Amino acid sequence: MDVAFALLADAANISREGKLNILGAFDRIYGSKFPLTWPRMVLVTRFEASASEYGSEKSLEIVTLDADGKRLGSASGKMKIGKGQSGRQIKINHVLPMGMTFPTPGQYSIEILVNGEPKATVPLEVVQREQKQNGQPDGTQQGTA
Repeated sequence: MDVAFALLADAANISREGKLNILGAFDRIYGSKFPLTWPRMVLVTRFEASASEYGSEKSLEIVTLDADGKRLGSASGKMKIGKGQSGRQIKINHVLPMGMTFPTPGQYSIEILVNGEPKATVPLEVVQREQKQNGQPDGTQQGTA
């Protein structure tokens, strides 16, 4: 099983028809106080499995790392691969709600492992928001807390 794409967003869902709807994809967030708690984001992933994987079960692990490779958190679970159309690749959309606390500004990453093998990395930059002269936060264009 491979990962076709993975990204962070403000929200996402999968419709009854199987459409993946993504709102507010990002790779950078801003904060004025650290540690910074980001209470809600979603990890959106599309997995692709070949016909030979129909009916199998895969172990998934999602690991959040800082720039030095230190684990800040992880989640794990199992995914059963359904049966697709005769011999065709199957695509599985997945939306995982997350909340994180970032100890300092810097570079972070979210690693996606399938059966222990790294399959995708989602980078995230956490930026210290600049303060104006009057001590008020400067307005920024993306995710602020």
